[in-house]
Amino acid sequence: MLRIFNVVLQLLLTFALKAQGTFEVLIPSATRTGTYMAIDDGNGGIIAPMNNLTGNDYGPTSYISGYLLNISATGDTSSHRYSFHDTTFFLSKIHRLTNGGYILTGESVPPSSAGKCLMIAGLDDEFNLQWAKHHSYDTMNYRMAVDNIFQVGDTLIMTVGRCEFPCGPTNPMFMKFDLFGNILQEVFYDDTLYWCFSPSFLQSIDKNYIYLFAHSFFGGVSGPSYSIFDRNLNYISTTPLSVQDSWRYSTTWTPDSAILLSYVARRPGPSTNDDNVWLARFDTAVNLMGRVNFGAIDTADYSPYWGAGVGCLHPDTIFFSGYKNATGWPPSSTHVSWIMAGQVDSQLQLRYLHYIGGDAFYETRYILPLSDGGFVIHAPRFNHDTDLYDMYFIKLNREGLITSNKPGQIIINRAFITPNPAKEYLKVECMLKQAEASVLTLSGAEISAYKLEQGTTNLPIQNLKPGMYLLKISTEGKGVIETHKFIKQ
Repeated sequence: MLRIFNVVLQLLLTFALKAQGTFEVLIPSATRTGTYMAIDDGNGGIIAPMNNLTGNDYGPTSYISGYLLNISATGDTSSHRYSFHDTTFFLSKIHRLTNGGYILTGESVPPSSAGKCLMIAGLDDEFNLQWAKHHSYDTMNYRMAVDNIFQVGDTLIMTVGRCEFPCGPTNPMFMKFDLFGNILQEVFYDDTLYWCFSPSFLQSIDKNYIYLFAHSFFGGVSGPSYSIFDRNLNYISTTPLSVQDSWRYSTTWTPDSAILLSYVARRPGPSTNDDNVWLARFDTAVNLMGRVNFGAIDTADYSPYWGAGVGCLHPDTIFFSGYKNATGWPPSSTHVSWIMAGQVDSQLQLRYLHYIGGDAFYETRYILPLSDGGFVIHAPRFNHDTDLYDMYFIKLNREGLITSNKPGQIIINRAFITPNPAKEYLKVECMLKQAEASVLTLSGAEISAYKLEQGTTNLPIQNLKPGMYLLKISTEGKGVIETHKFIKQ
């Protein structure tokens, strides 16, 4: 009996250690590099389609090639590279087939093609290329990217965005393939009535419908909406979506059949442009069941750029991400940002929100919950020496922390302070419950203490002499959580 107990205990400890595995991976970019999604490798790591392109970030570009990057649970990296003779190509999505192997999609420009093609390839379980096909079109082929892949038995349904230069909005095309990349059906909605701006697609639980979430100008609705297409890819209807003016949508299902929507919208109240990260929850009929927002008054807080902003494998453990102090243009050398890493419960009640970075400009691209209980955030870091984004991946445990002891780890803060330097007030954004802030001299003498609201609290510092001070954040029972330095002007 004791031996059985020890075996069970060892298994439990092994699972717990696996669930706590974390990593931090920074890959310098020699060329313009990008990735917009990843999948779980089943062992605590990820598989991400990566791309190399010409030019610098925020400038004109064209394809070079793509490859698959595997980051293991311990942060080790390996790659799988492909060649299609003289064809330049770009990878967009990878999908694990239910009966083994993978489907890889992207865009390609074969030497004989007058424009871009939709590329689809089949891989075996070891990521070896089995076949590849390039589907060309005569019109609107400046962009041919697959947005989603849904599998129904031996049929693949792909939602594709097509457009012509300069490619602001895209027009949706729905395609059905067999498992060898042969087209079974395609429906192209080539009309300005069906323009999409960064759409998000979701297949219904019964697999009979596809929902399209768009933030404006779809199906005759001027604002946010969701549209329904049947299993034969026919357009049915468009209905206004019950969220305020918003953009950058990302949707997913929870295991208990609720729809999660991540988006960017203005914070309620202020008259100035003050964008926040939002989460909304809908039932299967797309009725709003709740929503919540995160962000400070004086910073632009964005959900991830292009990729997933929210995800979960358990209905009561929902991870989300974004980035604080965003900019819509190339960041200046002094412009920094913070990765936002958070978790809410099934009712969108906050468990934690952490701030990572502040030493450079990070642009969060996507989040991915993993089957071992952790989650990965991809947030490239802008390098002003090269004008390129270096690829940055960070895997956190379910509490949003790094557990490895490797040196040079990035700092994870539970509180965010601004401005710094400050003159009259120091704004402290902290989502911890019953937290306190203490202002101290550099020698450790306490000057003042304040109770913190869950959100943003303004601390008066008018009476402080100019100089540098410490701000300690603490909670009852845990003591000091972290210490910040700030300058009083």
